[in-house]
Amino acid sequence: MRTRLLSGAFRRTGTAVERSGGSMVRSWSVGVPAGVALLAALLLTGCAPGEPGNDDAAAPSSPGSSGPAPTSSSEEGSAATTDEYVPASLEGPARNVPEPVLPALAKEESLEGAQAFLDYWSDAMWFAYQTGDTSYARNIISPHCEICMDQLDLLDEIYSSGSWAIGGRERVSIQGEALVRAMDGIYKPVVKGSTEGAQLIENGKVALEVPSNAGGTEPFLVYMDHDGEQWKYITAADLAGADRNV
Repeated sequence: MRTRLLSGAFRRTGTAVERSGGSMVRSWSVGVPAGVALLAALLLTGCAPGEPGNDDAAAPSSPGSSGPAPTSSSEEGSAATTDEYVPASLEGPARNVPEPVLPALAKEESLEGAQAFLDYWSDAMWFAYQTGDTSYARNIISPHCEICMDQLDLLDEIYSSGSWAIGGRERVSIQGEALVRAMDGIYKPVVKGSTEGAQLIENGKVALEVPSNAGGTEPFLVYMDHDGEQWKYITAADLAGADRNV
């Protein structure tokens, strides 16, 4: 099954940037380590739909210089900070970003628990975009999701190079009123996603911009597993018969 990205998303191919669908956007190289062509925002809820070959196989507001204080998608919100949150801008990366907090509900093996987990996943990915700290996301995403790991590796390298990102918030909502384990032992809820878009900032200038998709995506599948104690994000995939060019 072909990897599917949100409309307007980008992926990295060597030192070039391509828009989803294969059309070249621009060849680009910033002052980051060789081979890191860009943020390469693999925006389909962070980890784009990929190959669901096995249970632990790999998968998936307009960004601006200022905005209101962030709100956590997780039920219990983010940990309070003593200093006021300062959004990322052309002047510098975000500061005093609230750390994501995993609510107890997000550990439950239920429909509500699965949604709470995906809300926390949104918080963890947003925190990675805002700070370059990808540890929260790595803790809940299967290491076999190559697209996910590539995205997180890029964020690590971008921030270590002195560049940063604006935006990056992605949300996923489960569709339907039941959560059923598939015959292969994992859960595959149908979801819809949206992203506020993202900008890559280098030397105070916008080096790359990924458009928002506030209207949402066509429904797709999220593969996730529960080990009896907690959830793990595995991958995302198109629904059978979905338009592969979306």
